[in-house]
Amino acid sequence: MSFENKTTQIMILQLENDNKDRNEFHEDGEKCEKGTNDDINKIEATPADFETAISHTGYGIYNKRMLVLYIPLTLTSLFCTTSPSFILPAVRCYFDLTPLEEGSLFGAVYVGMVSSAFVWGFLIDTLGRQKLLFYGILLSGIMEFLSGLVQRFWVLVVLKFFCGVATCGPYSLAFTFLSEFYDKDHRDKIVLYAGGFSSFAFVLQPLVAYFLIPMDINFQFFNGNLIIDNWRVFLMTCSVMVFLAAFLVYSMDESPKFLMAVGRHKEALQVFRKIYSQNTGNPPESYPISILRSEISEEQSLKSMPSMTVSKFIKKGWVQIKPFFLKPYLRPSSLTFMLLFMTMLTLNTFRLRLPNMYATIIAAKGDQSVCKSRTSTNVTYTADCRGTLALVDPEIYIKSMIVGSAVFGMFWVAIYITKYMDKNHIYIFFSILGGVGISIFPWTNGIVTLIFSAMYVGIMNINTTLVISIMASAVPTTLRGMAVNMVIMFGRIGVVFGNLIIPVLDRIGCELPYMTLAMFNFSCLGVILILMRIKKEKPKTITTP
Repeated sequence: MSFENKTTQIMILQLENDNKDRNEFHEDGEKCEKGTNDDINKIEATPADFETAISHTGYGIYNKRMLVLYIPLTLTSLFCTTSPSFILPAVRCYFDLTPLEEGSLFGAVYVGMVSSAFVWGFLIDTLGRQKLLFYGILLSGIMEFLSGLVQRFWVLVVLKFFCGVATCGPYSLAFTFLSEFYDKDHRDKIVLYAGGFSSFAFVLQPLVAYFLIPMDINFQFFNGNLIIDNWRVFLMTCSVMVFLAAFLVYSMDESPKFLMAVGRHKEALQVFRKIYSQNTGNPPESYPISILRSEISEEQSLKSMPSMTVSKFIKKGWVQIKPFFLKPYLRPSSLTFMLLFMTMLTLNTFRLRLPNMYATIIAAKGDQSVCKSRTSTNVTYTADCRGTLALVDPEIYIKSMIVGSAVFGMFWVAIYITKYMDKNHIYIFFSILGGVGISIFPWTNGIVTLIFSAMYVGIMNINTTLVISIMASAVPTTLRGMAVNMVIMFGRIGVVFGNLIIPVLDRIGCELPYMTLAMFNFSCLGVILILMRIKKEKPKTITTP
């Protein structure tokens, strides 16, 4: 998950390494002697591009504060997408859900994300980064809060759909927004660290569920027409974190790169001066850049985006997408789309159903395997429990916290491993490990079940990040933004597909869903091997920067 767009746009650095030892150029083009900090202002008559301007701001307290403020922002999308899995043990009986209804509850968020992806792309280029982040997160918080007030299941599904619509933009934009406040030397590392921090949501959300959902909460208002019970309080509590993130985003500055792209150079210069002043302790007026220049032509400038007609917008969007359906990117991009489709399908279909699976195992009250515990438990509730308060065993969320802690730790280990191993080889190893593990998972019991589930979620979460990185490295820098957005969209389609078919397969046979997931894991192994072969065949076309 949430970790799909960790590879963001990487801009070209045009500044030399040392500010104290660089050549100065006058307007007449003559090369002068090396400057020092005392005469640095003499250089700045030359317009500076984004990379030059951001590199002069340095690295300090402003950048560190941005990273701290960013942590709640990374949690919001996972809070929205994962909350149905924690309330399912309670609402399954409350609404007397069928397998298809369970799948629709999980898939509604991702359907909302897929359906609004291109609209968000247009709005981001039109209205900016910070403003869209604020309104998107705020709307997501409102949808999550309203979900805690619903009294009908179909209304809950609709609200989760709109929660997905609202989350899609911030989810895709967040890492890009953060990266545009750092120079190239720090950018990749900071974005990777931010992705690791987002894994903390796997621990925090089950912790909140542990304290709220098992509680005996049942408030009734308006003669019983409005009921507020444990799972509804949990949803409203999740929205508090989202509102906190919206408040923090409201206090952030607009991306200076976006401001330059739309020709608002004075505002961009003010942001650069603010960053410089807070990082260095010097007054803003001493910032050595006085003139900025855009890196794109007037025709390509985002200033013209708001005045576009719908037809022109569609044509412009097709121009951006078209390269992925033509040589030389048709084969690698199609295979990578398929790869993330299957990877996110296996990860999220399994992960979102863990709390409900733990509830079934605990209800069996015995040291039995996953499937035996289900057959020995009456998992099909009668209509008598519909609309009644369901008290959930808190052990469900303790196990979920253990899984989340493992995911959090494994992600940081993976960051270290990628320094020494090729990401394709890591993906191959994890695909084999995941396929074998999920194949024998239905026959595990006790602590072995918990270990296998934690390892599977952890390695598939890492594989999701690796696929996005593979996609980004297979295309030129100019296509990376669209490449990442498209591959994530196909991954979300896989999540929707998985959550619709797996509940049906589960009713046919307990082992069948896990065998299906194993099949997808081993299919991923075949696809990644083909991608590696293509990369060797055409090293000039499919290159890793």
